[in-house]
Amino acid sequence: MCGINGIIALQPIESMPRLIKNMNQQLSRRGPDDDSIWINTESTMGMGMRRLAIVDADFAKQPWHEKDFCLCFNGEIYNYQALRQTLMDLGYQFSTKSDTEVLAKAYLHWGTSCFEYLEGMFAIAIIDFKLNRLFLARDINGEKPLYYFINHQFVIWSSELKGLLTSLEVLNKERVSISPEALNWYFRLGFIPAPLSIYQSILKVMPAQYLSIDLSTLQVSTVDFWKMPEYTPHCNHHEALLILDRLIQGSVQQQICTNHASGLLLSGGIDSSILAYWFKEMNPSISCFSLQTQANKQDESFAAQKIAQYLGLKHEIIPLDFAQVQKQLSETLCYFDEPYADSSAIASDTVHQWVKNDIKLMYGGDGADEVFGGYQRYLMPFWAEKIRRYIPLLKSISHLPLHQLPDSAQVNTFLKFFEKIGSNPSEDIWNISQMGMRNSMLNRLLLPHWQYQPNTLQRLFQTFPQDNPLTLARLWDKQIALEGDMLVKTDRMSMRASIEYRTPFLSKNLWEFSQKLPNSLLIQKGITKYVLKAYHSTLFPESFQQGKKQGFEVPIASWLSTSLKKELLMLTCVDFLKKQGIFNASKMSEQVRFFLQKPHRYKFQLWSIYCFQKWYDSVRN
Repeated sequence: MCGINGIIALQPIESMPRLIKNMNQQLSRRGPDDDSIWINTESTMGMGMRRLAIVDADFAKQPWHEKDFCLCFNGEIYNYQALRQTLMDLGYQFSTKSDTEVLAKAYLHWGTSCFEYLEGMFAIAIIDFKLNRLFLARDINGEKPLYYFINHQFVIWSSELKGLLTSLEVLNKERVSISPEALNWYFRLGFIPAPLSIYQSILKVMPAQYLSIDLSTLQVSTVDFWKMPEYTPHCNHHEALLILDRLIQGSVQQQICTNHASGLLLSGGIDSSILAYWFKEMNPSISCFSLQTQANKQDESFAAQKIAQYLGLKHEIIPLDFAQVQKQLSETLCYFDEPYADSSAIASDTVHQWVKNDIKLMYGGDGADEVFGGYQRYLMPFWAEKIRRYIPLLKSISHLPLHQLPDSAQVNTFLKFFEKIGSNPSEDIWNISQMGMRNSMLNRLLLPHWQYQPNTLQRLFQTFPQDNPLTLARLWDKQIALEGDMLVKTDRMSMRASIEYRTPFLSKNLWEFSQKLPNSLLIQKGITKYVLKAYHSTLFPESFQQGKKQGFEVPIASWLSTSLKKELLMLTCVDFLKKQGIFNASKMSEQVRFFLQKPHRYKFQLWSIYCFQKWYDSVRN
């Protein structure tokens, strides 16, 4: 796990060494173990690397040179030992035990086709001197970030925006501007998905894709090196459990590392419990960690403790203390470098900061809901179809002031679904995937030149199969929400603590297997993630079977209406908003006060506004 960066220019850059060193410095938390750079003799090319050494810590330093190319990569190749053996059988010799050298030899043998062979999380930069091309590649899920900027003079890339910006502002001699499209997507989703970034001229490499850049012209082409297989269901229940057992064991076995102190985020839910079961078999020294808050009635730390005791694993409950959270809240939110409003980042940051002096590797159950259909929102088309028949009646009473209904969890859940009902299942999925503000509200709150009808994701959405709502919803999450939200959280918060984070449920094999499962094995009679729950029941006694999933939720509604209220009102006062020049100042200020009347109902909108203003204020200062 590392941070990578680089610059290629058509003309020599005298300050190239300083620029690469500064980019490395910005990525220091991603790699505290090594700091390396490479500059060519003409000062037209440079690459930098900050390393968190996990595999072959004493060797395999990067940038890595191999005959006619130089590479840097961030991440882990989980199947590197199998690939190493394959390459040895083909006659290749190795001087290290690292996945870096395996990647280099794989590229030497297969060229860019090597990306198809990789099982892991990675962001890769390869300068091929013979082909005169730069290749930038990203893993199939987008677990590892890779930003880039390109114009007619130079290309810059980096694992994080903070690394890229430090050189871009020197070379471009002007500050980059906010992207209106990214801004609008942020307020719809709470995050900014690839290929967009908050800045108009900076993009992200898409998951399962590589860029091919001609070093003479800086012309760019994109290539998809992996695509999700078509939905072809043919597994029955018994076959599915047997295959699932083999694939989950295999994924944990590939990702397990016993050379460093390791931890497992144990929520008490079925995903992390399954991982705990197999870690007990393969690495019983692993420590389990759960988060607890006194303010949260849905806390799962007690269920997690029960699992850990049953398996005989070490377990530690970490308290979520708001006084401590508030001390580092600004640093937590601003570490993302762009607006990000998933409040569970606070929980993730709390855990990683707690364990950072003792743990170098952390594992989590992220991705299981996307792979196996675990979210309640996947039931949206089912419920919408039932309600749609009553649409004429509902329209006749649509003048009723729904916003005056009580601010309760049940009412808020009903309103969330009711407001998202479209005219067909595809529209249902499109609507429910956008949990934030709708067009009408954004157009009222943004000044005219910031209003933007996003189309990048809509075009992408329309390429997904529209005849299977469940597959459609899962592909949206695979391509958009995982990359832009869940994996951003796990990457940035683990890297802020210089800890590597691994996700066994996001293996390529499990994704491809899920496309062979009938919908009835994903969701059955309203039970989401059906086959994974059935598999869980083969590992644990009946007393461990869960009812309704509780989940861990950070109490942001309470915080925003109490401890953070003063700061929120300051960041959204008319004077601040007028100077900012993005929002209709009076309407935004008024809207925030309206939301604060029912903070539990409008917590997502309030939090997204708060996080954006915190980010903007940090950039301005």
